Amino acid sequence: MWLKLLNTLIPATTSGFPSFVALFSSFLFLILGVFLITKFFFKIPFRTFLFEGRRPEFRKFAIYFSLYLLALILYLILDITVHPQAFTFHFDPLPWLGVLLIAAPIIFVQSAAEEILFRGYMYRMFRSIKGGAFWSVFISSLTFAIVHGLNPEMMNYGIWGPLYYLIGAFFLGFVAYYTNGIAATIGIHFATNIFNMTIWAYGESTVENMGLQSIVSRHTLDMPFAFFGIFAIVISYSAFQFYKYKRNRL
Repeated sequence: MWLKLLNTLIPATTSGFPSFVALFSSFLFLILGVFLITKFFFKIPFRTFLFEGRRPEFRKFAIYFSLYLLALILYLILDITVHPQAFTFHFDPLPWLGVLLIAAPIIFVQSAAEEILFRGYMYRMFRSIKGGAFWSVFISSLTFAIVHGLNPEMMNYGIWGPLYYLIGAFFLGFVAYYTNGIAATIGIHFATNIFNMTIWAYGESTVENMGLQSIVSRHTLDMPFAFFGIFAIVISYSAFQFYKYKRNRL
C-alpha cells in the first residue's frame, strides 16, 4: 500500500535506485507495527521489549557483523578462485561509495526490522511455554525460511534455494538463543545484506536492476556452492559454541 501510494505520487520510485529506497524504507512500517503491538496490546515498553531491560549491545552487534562479513568475503574469494570465469569485476570507487553511504542505513533498517519481527517478536511469543527455547527457534526460523526461501527467485534454483534459507534461518535462531538477544542476529543479517547488495551481485538477483553498485558480479548464482558455504559457517559456529560450553564446564 505504501509503495503503491509512493509510486503514484512520485513515479521515479518505480525503477532504479529510488525504487530501492522506497521498497526498503517501507520496512519502517514493520518496526512501527511491532512497536504498536508491544506497547498497546502487551503493555510492554518498546525499549524493554528490544533489550529486555539490558543496555543496547552495540559491541556484540559490531563483533558479529564484522566476523560474518569477513566470512562472506572469504567465501567470495574462494568462489572466485574456484570459478574465475563466472565473475566480472566492475569496481568504480566514487559511485560505489556514494551509493553505499545512502544504501547502508536503509539496508540496516530492513535487516533490523526483520530481526525484530522474527527473532524478537515471534521468538519471544513461544519462549514461556514448555520447551519454549525449541519452539521459539523452530517456529520463528521455519516462518523466516518459508517467507524467503519460497519466493520465485529462490524457487528457480530447485531445492537448493529453500534449503539455503532453511539452514540460514535456523542459524539465526540458534544465534539468538546462544546470545540471548537480537544484537548478534541483526549484525549477521546486516552483514549478509550489505554483502549481497554492495559487494557482489549476481544476474538473477531481484535487486540487480535497482541502481545499486557492487564490486564484483557473478553471471549466475551457484546455489549448491552457496549452500555449502553457509553450511560451513554453521558448522564452524556450532563447534565454537560447543568449545565454549566444554570450557565453561571445566
